[in-house]
Amino acid sequence: MSIMFGNGKGQLCLLTSLAILIWSSLSFADVLSLKQAIDTAREVNPDIRSLQNQFESAQAKTRQSLAPTEPTASITYNDLDKAFNVPNSGSTVYQINQPLAFPGKAWVNHASLGHQAQSIYYQLKAKELDVANTVKGAYFGLALAQKNIELNSETKASYERIMATARRRYETGAITQVDLLNAEIALYSNLNDLADLETAEKTARAQLNNFLGKPSEAPTQVQSMDQIRRTNHPHMSLTEAQDKMVQNRPEIKSAVELTEAADKTYSLAKMSLLPDFQLTAGTTNYNLLAASPIGSVTPQTQTWMVGIQATIPLWGFFNERETIRGASHDKAAAEANLSSLHLQSNIALESALENLNALNKKILNYEDHLLDLSEQALKIALVSYSSGKIDFQTLSDTATARRQIRHDYYGLIINYLTSYSAYGQLIGEELQ
Repeated sequence: MSIMFGNGKGQLCLLTSLAILIWSSLSFADVLSLKQAIDTAREVNPDIRSLQNQFESAQAKTRQSLAPTEPTASITYNDLDKAFNVPNSGSTVYQINQPLAFPGKAWVNHASLGHQAQSIYYQLKAKELDVANTVKGAYFGLALAQKNIELNSETKASYERIMATARRRYETGAITQVDLLNAEIALYSNLNDLADLETAEKTARAQLNNFLGKPSEAPTQVQSMDQIRRTNHPHMSLTEAQDKMVQNRPEIKSAVELTEAADKTYSLAKMSLLPDFQLTAGTTNYNLLAASPIGSVTPQTQTWMVGIQATIPLWGFFNERETIRGASHDKAAAEANLSSLHLQSNIALESALENLNALNKKILNYEDHLLDLSEQALKIALVSYSSGKIDFQTLSDTATARRQIRHDYYGLIINYLTSYSAYGQLIGEELQ
């Protein structure tokens, strides 16, 4: 059974429309979104996998730090009538020993390892933000490279219009052959530019594919510049940004955790001057009543014993002094590193905000004035050149200026997006 709609021409138009719709749907499905690119890059990034395993290992070591020391058990056969004649031993001693650290040592060690584990966790979060920021740069770079090719195509159309106008005027004798040749030169120079732009597009695609774990030549498609929207963010307060940075930036939080870990390690080093203990319990079975020390008083073939030993750090001044001194220097180094990180972060943040605000002003100037003016200038120049009011050089300069303004505009947008992403990395947020 078949269903017919209208005449053959109508059917052809309908089939063509359906084909275009299907092709557009398939093409859209193949477009890699920015979020998909970031998620994929994080999955395949070896540094992230390494930090994930380091974090899980550190967590396991933290939990293990509270486990008690393994006890030791012993059996001793005494008073043998012959060497190694165990069955004829006069007594048998069963004993168990349990080492115990000074109360609190295990908890201090557990706290130190816990802070170290949290430091690795924040290093992991910092790496995830770094990967996202890097992928955004590559993603936006590919989108810009594709847009530049599109702009080149538009410029080619403009030069072709100029060429057609110059040819008509040359044929009427209104211009010399020099202007016609210059029009051809501009057109062919634009073709050379296209070759460079295509090479740049391939390079940008290879870079993005590398982050995604794909072959360099894989046909990865990204959203167009028209789909990538730039949010016009208001002027950002440095004070507010600094507060966010201190509270959220993973690098700072990691340094804070390392400082806390160093402080706990220093406390643990000082606790090495405290004694450790060992509990002992056991029983002695006398196989010969005469061997019992109290058997002559009351017949008893079994006695019990319990005791405690203390390891006195008598030579701790010599053995632990350098350990304590080293731990104190590690603590001071961690605190200095944290202060240095705060200083560097504040400088980078202030620079990032100034750059963002400057880029925003430039983009608004392009959107409010330069784009429209360059478009109007080219239209007027084409009309003026056709009527002989301006020379060819002025027309060519106007077309070149329009192309450069549009090129610079989209470059500023990409610069703004990547700078905004870097700003988000500084304050510990994945900004879109």
